[in-house]
Amino acid sequence: MPKWITARRLVAVGVAAVLLAGVAGLSFFAGDGFALGGLSVRRATPGQLASAMQGDHFYSDYRENTLVVVGSVASVSGSGDTFTLEFATSGAFKALCEFQAGRPPVSVGDTITVVSAAYSAERRPSAVELTGCVLLGSAGP
Repeated sequence: MPKWITARRLVAVGVAAVLLAGVAGLSFFAGDGFALGGLSVRRATPGQLASAMQGDHFYSDYRENTLVVVGSVASVSGSGDTFTLEFATSGAFKALCEFQAGRPPVSVGDTITVVSAAYSAERRPSAVELTGCVLLGSAGP
């Protein structure tokens, strides 16, 4: 064993490693509880979501929420496996919902219920776009 490696140094390094591992483990579990403790499901209208994005408070209001959105379909566009649905809103700022699993079985005028994770929403020039939307139900006009 080299001269600079002494039993005292090995013990000190071992104690430091154990303390570091303990702090890392506690931090992991505390962070996990904090992150998951704030998650919740929240109902919102397309107008509320559009207004929040337009007012630059969408992420502070909804970031940790899974959104359940009920609204009327204004249009459906897209091709392939990606379709974007526009909700009817009263203002100039729109609420969009992007579907990755093909065209949802809805028509203009239908009232639908979708679910989406708010943290993945994207700001568009005149809209909030919810991504990865899942259709929960629809009713005719």
